[in-house]
Amino acid sequence: MLRRRRGPVSGAELAREAGVSLRTLYRDIAALQALGAEIEGEPGVGYVLRPGFLLPPLMFSREEIEALALGAKWVARRTDDSLSDAARNAIAKISAVLPGDLKARLDDDALIVGSGRERPQHVELAALRRALREERKLALSYRDEKGLRTERVVWPVALGFFESARVLAGWCELREAFRHFRSDRIESARILEERPPRRRQTLLKEWRQNMLTEADSVLAYGRRVSAQAKGSAMTKELVFYTHPQSRGMVVHWVLEEIGAPYSIDVKEYGTTMKAPEYLAINPMGKVPAIRHGDTVVTETAAICAYLADAFPQARLAPAPEARGDYYRWLFFAAGCVEPAMSNHAAGWDPAPDMRARFGYGSYDAVIETLAKALAGRRYIAGDAFTAADAYVGSMIGFGMRVGVIDKRPEFEAYWSGLENRPARRRAAAQAEKLASKQAWEPA
Repeated sequence: MLRRRRGPVSGAELAREAGVSLRTLYRDIAALQALGAEIEGEPGVGYVLRPGFLLPPLMFSREEIEALALGAKWVARRTDDSLSDAARNAIAKISAVLPGDLKARLDDDALIVGSGRERPQHVELAALRRALREERKLALSYRDEKGLRTERVVWPVALGFFESARVLAGWCELREAFRHFRSDRIESARILEERPPRRRQTLLKEWRQNMLTEADSVLAYGRRVSAQAKGSAMTKELVFYTHPQSRGMVVHWVLEEIGAPYSIDVKEYGTTMKAPEYLAINPMGKVPAIRHGDTVVTETAAICAYLADAFPQARLAPAPEARGDYYRWLFFAAGCVEPAMSNHAAGWDPAPDMRARFGYGSYDAVIETLAKALAGRRYIAGDAFTAADAYVGSMIGFGMRVGVIDKRPEFEAYWSGLENRPARRRAAAQAEKLASKQAWEPA
């Protein structure tokens, strides 16, 4: 416990963690000091262990053995060859000094690391780790998601091992900013003799501060609101509940189109989304949702329609007498496109004799209907952008990106006219920043 802490820790805190009385804790401290441990401090002040003390032969609990074995298996399967070998060697050394019953626990295969999504690597991760360790600049040849290749000089900061990707964080001299580089997109990497002008630990602090300095729960955009957008709706607090990797991106886009100030409250899957406080907002325990003053709205299509009506100055809905196509395609995306895409992605489509039981009929019918509606049209409902375009466009853009929707000319032409709208780009940049903060945040 003392080794895990860099600063003094109170006896009361140690006693709570150890599950013993404070009196027992004081006796344990005295026993360790008698063994030669340089523990400085006193009751009521706090204790700190000076480095250099070696405990008697190491021993682990059963849970600690399982944690070590599982962690080593993950490293062996999900990192580079040298780290994999190191993990196996470390386990072998630990196994050599364990008693028989604990050694059997270390070799037990009850806990399994499943296979992850493997991406081909052009460079050895060991080279990236060496650049981090030696604090040297890296010359990278990098190809982005659109296939464009650039030459970069990067000051490495950290290497993240995620479930489906390995990501190098560093200061990019080309962009003059911190950037993240997926290792499978690095085509070549050369370690330079030159060192960054600042130590890695300093860069690490700057990088963490740069990812997102504001608290998620009070993050509000400071963009100037146009005079047209001001009104009674502006006087109400607008809170956006989301997760950066969710359908919330559609609502995020619409919020940026409106231009009204709002705050973001990020919810985590399985934890804060299921907490009683959020279940009072959305009993389904999912995102997105909004709270506008005393009004709560859930479901993406409903939120889009509500925001368009609540902020009419943004002109995200046609005039009431011209909303037939607007409502039709907004809710067609929610009631037909999304469930058809989800089922198709899962490898299941209704059999012909079952299609009458499903609101969308069949995946093919949905895609054909959507393609005909978009043929030769820039917008889905009239001659101007509406909230329906944000929803329909997001479904098509996401579907083509993940391969659930074929890249038909009608879809590509429609999405190309939407994806670079300034509001969508702002929302995407903020969502990426939020996702970065979550991914790199220490556990």
